[in-house]
Amino acid sequence: MDYAALACFAWTCFAYFVAKKIYRKKPLMIFSPVVTVSVCTIVLMLLLGISYDTYHKYTQGIVFLLTPVTVAFAIPIYENREVIRRQLPILSIAILVGMFVGVASAFLMGNMFHFDSEVTNSLMARSISTPFAVVLASEIHGSASLVSLFTIITGFVGMIFGDLFLAFTRIRFHTANGVALGNAAHGFGTSRAGQRHETEGVMASLTMILAGLFMVIIGPSMVHLVIWLMS
Repeated sequence: MDYAALACFAWTCFAYFVAKKIYRKKPLMIFSPVVTVSVCTIVLMLLLGISYDTYHKYTQGIVFLLTPVTVAFAIPIYENREVIRRQLPILSIAILVGMFVGVASAFLMGNMFHFDSEVTNSLMARSISTPFAVVLASEIHGSASLVSLFTIITGFVGMIFGDLFLAFTRIRFHTANGVALGNAAHGFGTSRAGQRHETEGVMASLTMILAGLFMVIIGPSMVHLVIWLMS
Protein backbone atom coordinates (compact mmCIF):
# COMPACT_ATOMS: atom_id res chain seq x y z
CA MET A 1 0.00 0.00 0.00
CA ASP A 2 1.55 3.35 -1.04
CA TYR A 3 1.32 6.60 0.93
CA ALA A 4 -1.65 7.92 -1.08
CA ALA A 5 -3.65 4.76 -0.40
CA LEU A 6 -2.75 4.87 3.28
CA ALA A 7 -3.73 8.55 3.47
CA CYS A 8 -7.15 7.94 1.86
CA PHE A 9 -7.83 4.98 4.14
CA ALA A 10 -6.70 6.84 7.28
CA TRP A 11 -8.68 9.96 6.39
CA THR A 12 -11.89 7.98 5.88
CA CYS A 13 -11.58 6.23 9.25
CA PHE A 14 -10.54 9.41 11.08
CA ALA A 15 -13.32 11.52 9.54
CA TYR A 16 -15.96 8.92 10.37
CA PHE A 17 -15.00 8.55 14.03
CA VAL A 18 -14.82 12.33 14.53
CA ALA A 19 -18.17 12.81 12.78
CA LYS A 20 -19.72 10.01 14.85
CA LYS A 21 -18.58 11.70 18.06
CA ILE A 22 -20.06 15.02 16.94
CA TYR A 23 -23.33 13.34 15.95
CA ARG A 24 -23.69 11.77 19.40
CA LYS A 25 -23.51 15.23 20.96
CA LYS A 26 -25.62 16.92 18.27
CA PRO A 27 -28.04 14.27 16.90
CA LEU A 28 -29.27 16.41 14.01
CA MET A 29 -29.50 15.10 10.44
CA ILE A 30 -27.09 17.78 9.22
CA PHE A 31 -24.42 16.36 11.56
CA SER A 32 -24.94 12.76 10.45
CA PRO A 33 -21.61 11.10 9.53
CA VAL A 34 -23.04 10.32 6.11
CA VAL A 35 -23.48 14.04 5.48
CA THR A 36 -20.40 15.49 7.16
CA VAL A 37 -17.89 12.85 6.03
CA SER A 38 -19.21 12.88 2.46
CA VAL A 39 -19.07 16.67 2.16
CA CYS A 40 -15.64 16.97 3.78
CA THR A 41 -14.23 14.16 1.63
CA ILE A 42 -15.57 15.67 -1.59
CA VAL A 43 -14.10 19.07 -0.72
CA LEU A 44 -10.74 17.49 0.15
CA MET A 45 -10.69 15.47 -3.09
CA LEU A 46 -11.40 18.61 -5.13
CA LEU A 47 -8.67 20.57 -3.36
CA LEU A 48 -6.09 17.80 -3.79
CA GLY A 49 -7.17 16.82 -7.31
CA ILE A 50 -8.02 13.22 -6.38
CA SER A 51 -10.48 11.51 -8.73
CA TYR A 52 -13.36 9.36 -7.51
CA ASP A 53 -11.91 6.26 -9.18
CA THR A 54 -8.60 6.80 -7.38
CA TYR A 55 -10.25 7.29 -4.00
CA HIS A 56 -12.49 4.27 -4.59
CA LYS A 57 -9.48 2.10 -5.44
CA TYR A 58 -7.56 3.20 -2.34
CA THR A 59 -10.47 2.49 0.02
CA GLN A 60 -11.38 -0.98 -1.28
CA GLY A 61 -10.68 -2.42 2.16
CA ILE A 62 -13.52 -0.38 3.62
CA VAL A 63 -15.80 -1.09 0.67
CA PHE A 64 -15.19 -4.83 1.16
CA LEU A 65 -16.60 -4.55 4.69
CA LEU A 66 -19.99 -3.58 3.24
CA THR A 67 -20.71 -7.25 2.55
CA PRO A 68 -20.36 -8.57 6.14
CA VAL A 69 -22.08 -5.42 7.43
CA THR A 70 -25.05 -6.15 5.16
CA VAL A 71 -25.16 -9.75 6.43
CA ALA A 72 -25.18 -8.44 10.02
CA PHE A 73 -28.59 -6.89 9.35
CA ALA A 74 -29.94 -10.46 9.47
CA ILE A 75 -29.60 -10.54 13.28
CA PRO A 76 -32.67 -8.39 14.09
CA ILE A 77 -34.52 -10.18 11.31
CA TYR A 78 -33.94 -13.53 13.02
CA GLU A 79 -35.00 -12.13 16.39
CA ASN A 80 -38.32 -10.94 14.89
CA ARG A 81 -38.88 -13.88 12.53
CA GLU A 82 -42.45 -14.61 13.67
CA VAL A 83 -43.62 -11.08 12.92
CA ILE A 84 -41.84 -11.15 9.58
CA ARG A 85 -43.36 -14.51 8.61
CA ARG A 86 -46.85 -13.04 8.89
CA GLN A 87 -45.89 -9.99 6.79
CA LEU A 88 -43.79 -11.78 4.17
CA PRO A 89 -46.36 -12.13 1.31
CA ILE A 90 -47.38 -8.47 1.22
CA LEU A 91 -43.78 -7.44 1.88
CA SER A 92 -42.56 -9.39 -1.16
CA ILE A 93 -45.15 -7.71 -3.37
CA ALA A 94 -44.14 -4.27 -2.08
CA ILE A 95 -40.47 -5.00 -2.76
CA LEU A 96 -41.12 -6.20 -6.31
CA VAL A 97 -43.24 -3.14 -7.09
CA GLY A 98 -40.55 -0.89 -5.64
CA MET A 99 -37.89 -2.63 -7.72
CA PHE A 100 -39.89 -2.20 -10.92
CA VAL A 101 -40.56 1.48 -10.23
CA GLY A 102 -36.87 2.07 -9.46
CA VAL A 103 -35.68 0.40 -12.67
CA ALA A 104 -38.35 2.05 -14.83
CA SER A 105 -37.73 5.55 -13.45
CA ALA A 106 -33.97 5.14 -14.00
CA PHE A 107 -34.55 4.03 -17.59
CA LEU A 108 -36.84 7.01 -18.24
CA MET A 109 -34.27 9.37 -16.73
CA GLY A 110 -31.56 7.90 -18.93
CA ASN A 111 -33.69 8.42 -22.04
CA MET A 112 -34.74 11.92 -21.00
CA PHE A 113 -31.16 13.15 -20.55
CA HIS A 114 -29.70 10.98 -23.35
CA PHE A 115 -27.23 9.14 -21.13
CA ASP A 116 -25.11 6.45 -22.75
CA SER A 117 -26.01 2.82 -22.10
CA GLU A 118 -23.37 2.28 -19.39
CA VAL A 119 -24.66 5.21 -17.32
CA THR A 120 -28.31 4.19 -17.81
CA ASN A 121 -27.59 0.57 -16.89
CA SER A 122 -25.74 1.72 -13.77
CA LEU A 123 -28.71 3.89 -12.82
CA MET A 124 -31.08 0.95 -13.21
CA ALA A 125 -28.93 -1.12 -10.82
CA ARG A 126 -28.68 1.55 -8.14
CA SER A 127 -31.93 0.82 -6.25
CA ILE A 128 -30.38 -1.78 -3.92
CA SER A 129 -27.50 -1.80 -1.42
CA THR A 130 -24.00 -1.45 -2.87
CA PRO A 131 -22.76 -5.09 -2.69
CA PHE A 132 -25.84 -6.32 -4.58
CA ALA A 133 -25.82 -3.33 -6.96
CA VAL A 134 -22.23 -4.00 -8.04
CA VAL A 135 -23.11 -7.63 -8.87
CA LEU A 136 -26.17 -6.59 -10.86
CA ALA A 137 -24.28 -3.84 -12.71
CA SER A 138 -21.73 -6.38 -13.95
CA GLU A 139 -24.55 -8.53 -15.35
CA ILE A 140 -26.28 -5.71 -17.26
CA HIS A 141 -23.10 -4.02 -18.57
CA GLY A 142 -23.06 -1.17 -16.07
CA SER A 143 -20.08 0.37 -14.26
CA ALA A 144 -19.11 -0.72 -10.74
CA SER A 145 -17.76 2.75 -9.94
CA LEU A 146 -20.85 4.52 -11.27
CA VAL A 147 -23.34 2.21 -9.59
CA SER A 148 -21.51 2.62 -6.27
CA LEU A 149 -21.76 6.40 -6.61
CA PHE A 150 -25.41 6.31 -7.70
CA THR A 151 -26.30 3.95 -4.85
CA ILE A 152 -24.70 6.23 -2.27
CA ILE A 153 -26.48 9.28 -3.69
CA THR A 154 -29.82 7.43 -3.71
CA GLY A 155 -29.41 6.30 -0.11
CA PHE A 156 -28.22 9.73 0.97
CA VAL A 157 -31.20 11.54 -0.59
CA GLY A 158 -33.62 8.93 0.74
CA MET A 159 -32.26 9.28 4.27
CA ILE A 160 -32.38 13.09 4.18
CA PHE A 161 -35.87 13.43 2.71
CA GLY A 162 -37.42 10.16 3.92
CA ASP A 163 -38.76 11.66 7.15
CA LEU A 164 -40.32 14.57 5.26
CA PHE A 165 -41.99 12.26 2.76
CA LEU A 166 -43.37 9.94 5.43
CA ALA A 167 -44.65 12.94 7.39
CA PHE A 168 -46.34 14.22 4.23
CA THR A 169 -48.09 10.87 3.62
CA ARG A 170 -49.20 10.77 7.30
CA ILE A 171 -48.59 7.03 7.48
CA ARG A 172 -48.21 5.92 11.10
CA PHE A 173 -47.78 2.18 10.46
CA HIS A 174 -44.21 1.33 11.48
CA THR A 175 -44.01 -1.70 9.19
CA ALA A 176 -44.92 0.36 6.12
CA ASN A 177 -42.49 3.13 7.05
CA GLY A 178 -39.66 0.63 7.52
CA VAL A 179 -40.36 -1.03 4.17
CA ALA A 180 -40.41 2.36 2.45
CA LEU A 181 -37.08 3.46 3.93
CA GLY A 182 -35.38 0.11 3.30
CA ASN A 183 -36.65 -0.08 -0.28
CA ALA A 184 -35.85 3.50 -1.23
CA ALA A 185 -32.66 4.24 0.69
CA HIS A 186 -31.10 0.79 1.45
CA GLY A 187 -28.40 0.94 4.15
CA PHE A 188 -28.83 4.65 4.84
CA GLY A 189 -32.58 4.24 5.11
CA THR A 190 -32.22 1.18 7.33
CA SER A 191 -29.96 3.11 9.69
CA ARG A 192 -32.46 5.96 9.87
CA ALA A 193 -35.39 3.54 10.30
CA GLY A 194 -33.68 1.96 13.30
CA GLN A 195 -33.34 5.40 14.89
CA ARG A 196 -37.04 6.07 14.35
CA HIS A 197 -38.45 2.81 15.78
CA GLU A 198 -37.29 -0.77 16.38
CA THR A 199 -40.00 -2.26 14.14
CA GLU A 200 -39.12 0.15 11.34
CA GLY A 201 -35.47 -0.84 11.62
CA VAL A 202 -36.27 -4.56 11.44
CA MET A 203 -38.57 -4.19 8.43
CA ALA A 204 -36.11 -1.90 6.67
CA SER A 205 -33.33 -4.47 7.21
CA LEU A 206 -35.45 -7.28 5.82
CA THR A 207 -36.57 -5.17 2.88
CA MET A 208 -33.02 -4.18 1.99
CA ILE A 209 -31.76 -7.77 2.07
CA LEU A 210 -34.72 -9.26 0.18
CA ALA A 211 -34.61 -6.47 -2.41
CA GLY A 212 -30.93 -7.18 -2.99
CA LEU A 213 -31.50 -10.92 -3.36
CA PHE A 214 -34.52 -10.46 -5.63
CA MET A 215 -32.67 -7.93 -7.78
CA VAL A 216 -29.61 -10.13 -8.25
CA ILE A 217 -31.80 -13.12 -9.17
CA ILE A 218 -34.44 -11.49 -11.39
CA GLY A 219 -32.89 -8.05 -11.90
CA PRO A 220 -31.45 -8.73 -15.38
CA SER A 221 -34.81 -10.08 -16.57
CA MET A 222 -36.61 -7.09 -15.05
CA VAL A 223 -34.21 -4.68 -16.76
CA HIS A 224 -34.83 -6.34 -20.13
CA LEU A 225 -38.58 -6.25 -19.49
CA VAL A 226 -38.50 -2.53 -18.69
CA ILE A 227 -36.43 -1.79 -21.80
CA TRP A 228 -38.85 -3.83 -23.94
CA LEU A 229 -41.94 -2.13 -22.49
CA MET A 230 -40.60 1.42 -22.71
CA SER A 231 -38.56 1.36 -25.90
